[in-house]
Amino acid sequence: MFRNKMFNIALLVIIALALLGIVGVVAYKTFAVTGSDEPEIPTAKELQASQMDLGKMTTNLAGNSLIQANIAIQGDSEKAKVEIETRKLQVKAIVNGVLHTTTQADIEKPDGLERLVLRIVGELNKVMLEGKVTNVYISDIVVQ
Repeated sequence: MFRNKMFNIALLVIIALALLGIVGVVAYKTFAVTGSDEPEIPTAKELQASQMDLGKMTTNLAGNSLIQANIAIQGDSEKAKVEIETRKLQVKAIVNGVLHTTTQADIEKPDGLERLVLRIVGELNKVMLEGKVTNVYISDIVVQ
């Protein structure tokens, strides 16, 4: 089939170059070090620009317990902060709703506060249009 010697050599060179190109692209994508792999850590001023303090909240937990805590909401941008501020009453109602379905035992578990924060973040992100809630900070917490 391939009786012409020059044609065989040219075909082998083309195939070798194609394989070398494919191997080069795969190696570059696998081993190339780029700065975008590491998440950019925001500065304190950037965090403050996208954070809103709801203040001290006191509400009932499920099962006749009471919780009092300072709560702050962290957005992913200043637009998210503006939306959180605009929806402040709705945000407080959502946080209260999550707290009303949480028991004291849920909070006292080793990962209880972390789970509570994740639930609040998830519920808040369901209503957010301009950005996302990235974190909820709960401080000065008292549960009775």
